[in-house]
Amino acid sequence: MQALERVLHRSLRRLPIPLVSDIGARLAWLKIRLIDPKVAWKARDNIRRHFPDMPAAEVERLVWRFVDNVGRLMAEFSIVHRFAESGRLEFVGAEAARAQVGKVPTIALCLHLGNWEVLASAMQMIGVPVASISEVPENAAHRDIADATRSGFDVKVLPPDRNGALRALSILKGNGVLALFPDEKRGGTMMAPLFGRPPHAKGNLALAAKLARRTGAQLVVVYCERLEGVRFRLHFEGPFHMDAGPSDPLADVAFLNSRIEPAILRHLDQWYYLDDSIGPIA
Repeated sequence: MQALERVLHRSLRRLPIPLVSDIGARLAWLKIRLIDPKVAWKARDNIRRHFPDMPAAEVERLVWRFVDNVGRLMAEFSIVHRFAESGRLEFVGAEAARAQVGKVPTIALCLHLGNWEVLASAMQMIGVPVASISEVPENAAHRDIADATRSGFDVKVLPPDRNGALRALSILKGNGVLALFPDEKRGGTMMAPLFGRPPHAKGNLALAAKLARRTGAQLVVVYCERLEGVRFRLHFEGPFHMDAGPSDPLADVAFLNSRIEPAILRHLDQWYYLDDSIGPIA
């Protein structure tokens, strides 16, 4: 199976961009309709949880837009390196976000929206070198494909362990840029956004707050919005700092959650984790 995935990845790299994206969307639709319908059931339940008054027809529209996005995302790993040169990226807020880059430490809070792999290309386009703490895929083929994709964008990938955290701290102290994905799942548990759950100190929101407090870093929420025609809008929200005053780790997590949760709710149909359970933090 992994050998087939590698062959498919190499084959898709040579095809027209719209065709590759459409293939991914169609395969995802077939898989969810015929093989794995529970993905749609879970996504439907979560949409109703967030928007209990939403009409049923609108819920269905969001469910299948979610499926469409995930399918396109997976296929686009093969061609994401071609998006910038083909003029498929547009930027909102990038100038303000990068104004102090290199002068002060910067933490980019990147979200799993749209095709988040486009973010690395976007950073390269605006001249912002970036390091990122990232989980290593267990599947060897997925790992090789992800590594090949990211290596072309000069992203320094740090391991999600104590060594990675120390290297991240060093980068920030040198006024570098660190990318963290605060909307994450660990061991089957959705760590963030909180979605009404109490704040906790176990995920990347807590790590971002801790690093920002220690280095005085500015924080920027960054995410990708998928547009029509395999086009993407990269959003860079205004830079901000942790609230002044004594540090309260749980209050800090709640504060950062308030910065990321609205963007995810605005683009729920493009959020990668829409079909995952949102339960209590163990």
